[in-house]
Amino acid sequence: MAALALVAASTGPAPSTPANTTTNAAYPFNKAAADAILRSSDNVDFWVRRSILAEASCIFEDMLSIPQPPPGALDDDDTKDGLPVIRLSEDSQALDKLLRLCYPIDDPDFHTLDELRPVLEAAMKYMMEEATSLLRHRLVKLGHSQPLRAFAIACALDLTQEAESLVPLAYTAHCAFVDELKDISAGVYYRVSHYMAKCTSPKHGSSGSKKARPVSITTSILEPQPSPRPTSVHLREESAEPVPPELLDSPTSDVIFRTTDAVDFRLHSSLLSLASPVFRHMMEDRQAERPCDSPNKTTPGSICYGVIFVSEDSATLAGLLRHVYPLSRPTPASLSALKSLLSAAHKYELTHLLTFLRPALQSHLSSDALRVWALAHRFNLPDVRAAAARVLLRVSYQELRHRYVEELEEIPAADYFRLLVYHDQCGQAASACVLAHALSYSGAVPTSPTGSPHLGRTHRRSSSSSGSDAPSPDATAVHKRASSHRAAAPSDPARELRQCSPGKKRGSTCHVFLDERSAEGWAHFRAHSAPRWWLMYVYKLALVVRNRPWGDAALDRGLWRSALARAAECECCRASFLPGFREYAEGLGAEIEKAVAKVKLDGGHNATRTHS
Repeated sequence: MAALALVAASTGPAPSTPANTTTNAAYPFNKAAADAILRSSDNVDFWVRRSILAEASCIFEDMLSIPQPPPGALDDDDTKDGLPVIRLSEDSQALDKLLRLCYPIDDPDFHTLDELRPVLEAAMKYMMEEATSLLRHRLVKLGHSQPLRAFAIACALDLTQEAESLVPLAYTAHCAFVDELKDISAGVYYRVSHYMAKCTSPKHGSSGSKKARPVSITTSILEPQPSPRPTSVHLREESAEPVPPELLDSPTSDVIFRTTDAVDFRLHSSLLSLASPVFRHMMEDRQAERPCDSPNKTTPGSICYGVIFVSEDSATLAGLLRHVYPLSRPTPASLSALKSLLSAAHKYELTHLLTFLRPALQSHLSSDALRVWALAHRFNLPDVRAAAARVLLRVSYQELRHRYVEELEEIPAADYFRLLVYHDQCGQAASACVLAHALSYSGAVPTSPTGSPHLGRTHRRSSSSSGSDAPSPDATAVHKRASSHRAAAPSDPARELRQCSPGKKRGSTCHVFLDERSAEGWAHFRAHSAPRWWLMYVYKLALVVRNRPWGDAALDRGLWRSALARAAECECCRASFLPGFREYAEGLGAEIEKAVAKVKLDGGHNATRTHS
């Protein structure tokens, strides 16, 4: 009977479609010798034999062993030709393949994971051991062609052995987005994407050795490493605010909340019910279990609702109740304490508290932007999430990929993947902006402002991003926008820049060409020379913002000092362009910021990258 209850809970409500709209399944599930009918979610009737199903599934064995009611006791929709109709949540395609695995006939073929997954889920739900074993083996085989999808499916279905065996293959395809990423956590995806890093770490072999073998991945891929338990000092720091006495010993309380650290809060059900619909339902459920006396007979201070156990500790619950009762409301002392309070506010649907805590979460952007992004995503704070994604542009793409926070375990991998794609698309947009600027200043027409400054990258990026398709500014537009940022700059920086030309006498020009190793987008500078200091400045800047798409990179101390030192060596550049170079760089940084601002955080995930 327990197994039958499992089926009833998992199949869900059955459609109430009239029986005359149903159709019969194909052979061999249309024989008159059947003694039961399974009806799929799309109203296809499978005429089956109880004995076969009972041998294949203990769930069906329990379900079919229940004595049937006498004739006429069932509705017309529950019987057909005198046979009981059992409604299932699977569609006819999945049910047909599942039953063929149970019957003594040829097993069905599975060519895609889309065909396999619903059948495997059904076989596991109905505890069909042989069918499940065959399908798990087939999942691994199909994983050779679609490893990341197969790995994610194995994780979603808690098939640890299959997931572990697919990890090496999944690593080779982890740069491509698949819909199944929504079924695994970002933490699992992070560990898959860094799987080979374990293989080549100094602990396990030379970093340059291609023959390094993977380390043991048991529990290291699917489960995060246990974090160290906080010390009592840290606990005291996070719990510095004492619990208000009004929450502990109110003489008019009528309910007790007991926390995980065994602290009893004596509270008022009326206030709790007004503040939170979840609290209200808790009070209603408790009242149904143990009804109170009528209000006029209830003595003051009587605990009408008894003791209710909650999953929060006393510090978190006290912080939460400060926003229910008229008490002081201090800001949580740490991001961990803030996380606990956000989690409780989300759980109990205290929307005003989530709004109140938004500025506190934003205050941690500069110190822990990735944790803030993950928390904002988990608790549906889109403005904070977008701000955190922007701050993360200050770190390089590789740095972002290698950062791990425990909050990644609590959000889907699909959304973490989109964050990485967003950073990549911002890099494309920033690099394209610098290239368009360089072509405009040199007098060339920017035809293809995409691509990285050089070809020898350690990883490939997607070129199909919305952010990299922004129109390239022409020379006039660039001059107009940049001039607003330059009070002391030359009146026409592009003209002043071109004053230094190869036609000048020897010693007064610093022109150079780019070599053939430069990317195709920079081919103009292979045939047309430009002042060396300026060309190297914009070329290196394009490389920097490709990985760290932030406008302040235009004022990077290393790039700036190198450019100034080179410019000072040229007579023309030293006199005409050098005085206003800072304002020029600030204007270029503003252009980079505008280009990056056009990229949307959730603008898409059609990107395939290969990481080093």
